[in-house]
Amino acid sequence: MMKGYYDLSSTLHFSHDVTGTVVFRAYQGQEVHVTGGKHIASNLFRHVTDSHVLQRLPQVSRDKVLELDLAAAGITDLGTLTSYGFGHMSWVAPLEIFINGKSLRLAEWPNRGFINIKSVPDGQHGRRFTYWSWADESYKVASVDAHTHTITLATKSRYGLRVGHWSASGSPASFGQQGGYFRVINMLCELDQPGEYYIDRTHKKLYVWPNTAHQTLTSSDVVYASMLDQCIVIESNAHNVHFEDFSLEGCRQYGMELKSGRDITLKNMEIKNTGSFGLHCSGDCRRVSVLASDIHDVGGGISISGGDRKTLTSSENVIRDNHIWDHSRCGAQNGDAIHMGGVHIWVINNHLHHGQYTGIRWSGNDHIIEYNHVHHMCWNSSDCGAIHSGRDWTWRGNVIRNNHIHHVLRHHPGAAVRGIMLDDEYSSVLIEHNVFYENEVHTNIGGGRDNIIRYNVMYNATSQSVQVDGRGLHGGHGTTLRDKLQASPYQTPLWQSRYPELANILSKHPEAPEGNQIYKNIFYNPPGIERIHYSGGGLQKPEYFDVHDNIRSYRKTDFWSPDNADFRFRCEALQWANRQNVPQPVTVDQVGPRVATGPHYLTVHRHIPAAHTTQAPVGCDTSTVAPATTAPRGSYLPDGSSPNTL
Repeated sequence: MMKGYYDLSSTLHFSHDVTGTVVFRAYQGQEVHVTGGKHIASNLFRHVTDSHVLQRLPQVSRDKVLELDLAAAGITDLGTLTSYGFGHMSWVAPLEIFINGKSLRLAEWPNRGFINIKSVPDGQHGRRFTYWSWADESYKVASVDAHTHTITLATKSRYGLRVGHWSASGSPASFGQQGGYFRVINMLCELDQPGEYYIDRTHKKLYVWPNTAHQTLTSSDVVYASMLDQCIVIESNAHNVHFEDFSLEGCRQYGMELKSGRDITLKNMEIKNTGSFGLHCSGDCRRVSVLASDIHDVGGGISISGGDRKTLTSSENVIRDNHIWDHSRCGAQNGDAIHMGGVHIWVINNHLHHGQYTGIRWSGNDHIIEYNHVHHMCWNSSDCGAIHSGRDWTWRGNVIRNNHIHHVLRHHPGAAVRGIMLDDEYSSVLIEHNVFYENEVHTNIGGGRDNIIRYNVMYNATSQSVQVDGRGLHGGHGTTLRDKLQASPYQTPLWQSRYPELANILSKHPEAPEGNQIYKNIFYNPPGIERIHYSGGGLQKPEYFDVHDNIRSYRKTDFWSPDNADFRFRCEALQWANRQNVPQPVTVDQVGPRVATGPHYLTVHRHIPAAHTTQAPVGCDTSTVAPATTAPRGSYLPDGSSPNTL
């Protein structure tokens, strides 16, 4: 494809198999954009002159907002503004507007953060806003009463309502105070900032305050409206297709959809400005590779499944050397950077950051997650993990190793956020050789079995380094877990040989957190921060949590240069590591992409940083440090309560 914009008038379908590999790429690295949108000439925009519209606009924006007659611009399909967030996995966005490749947002109030609910006249489960801080969802407004300051929703919210305790200062309230805050979107009277827009669907008029440097539009500005749900669809019988070196953008749902794709490769691509996942590979995808690509400003990064769980046949899917960021553009839930299931998907050397909720969520068996740089996740949620799975005893054989995971911090009321979260009795994952730092909680074991946490650096947690609990002992998800167990072939010879602990799981008390091991980790925390927090009584049993040969460091000099993310051992930490045969931790140079990502036209001007270096550290601190004392903390259970252990 030669340089330019290729605006698809309909979805591009691939439905035939080919004997050889077919490659679609930009010609000689030229700048190529394939879009699911329609270009809008800037000279079609006018300043607002309608007095009724001007009265509804805020004073600050009346001479800034531009108006477009969408029908005159050839745009009649406005789509439908439907609910998104929790429970809406593959959202189809309505018509959206993009200027110079940047997405605009519907006019909203407030412009940042949320407003707390002051009262719930219809009661907690009336028709207003949501309750759990991890379950964001949008709802249609039925009416607004300005005199009583009341907003009424058209449908009931999923989890009920309460008075809110959200704080703009970023100081999160307690577990029992989560939920109860909201924002309102799609209001003309709140179009008060550059980068906002509103569509009058009755009269098919667009009102926009451009987010350009000059806050207006000139002939050099590129304005697009998204039109197609999917830009590219590859049917199940189409194989051996490669896409390389161009931008794919402006799709209301998926940038590219693969239906049980086989032998499909995306390399040095840019996928952006989609309503849902940039790449959605459903069914039984095999030998799908996503390499050295940029995926950003999307409703989700990559969703992929493949392999055969019954026979534990590998999918051979690979996600390597990619940069994925700002991947939950609208809703928080269901907008993961990587969402994967099936058997043996290899996620290696990716840079994942700035997501409202989870970075990597997995289901299935024998996946490998390694050498990734994951940070600044869960920023609009609580009870969340940057890497997250849960509620299954059979998803075994998964390995999370040699990753840097940091700055996963909670800004909302609710339960803690974690670097790695094993939720609701998730069982049998190996977490080793990772570097955790500056997280609220580095990792947890949420009542599951046979999990191993070893050889990790756990530096400067803000709450606890590791949380463990026995939530299965008190009921909860036992029926769901047993149903999933019975639906799996866990008693076949193949599964018994691969996962021997699973074969006899029903012979004892499967809800008990047995067989977990936490050993040979190094912890560094400020005073008062626990290394391992047991949420509930009666859990400090070796048959539940076998904790041994860990060390607590009291000195930064035990690491090469923590301020530069260099946690190589030295001083007493190195002596301990040598005694315990613990290797040096993975360095920041070894995680994340090893090559330039994205199309050539973007990378040719990028500076590829040299190897990360730190100055020689100061000498070892040999002073005596008194161990910190830790105040007792309340127990955490999924419903916010503590077991009665009197």
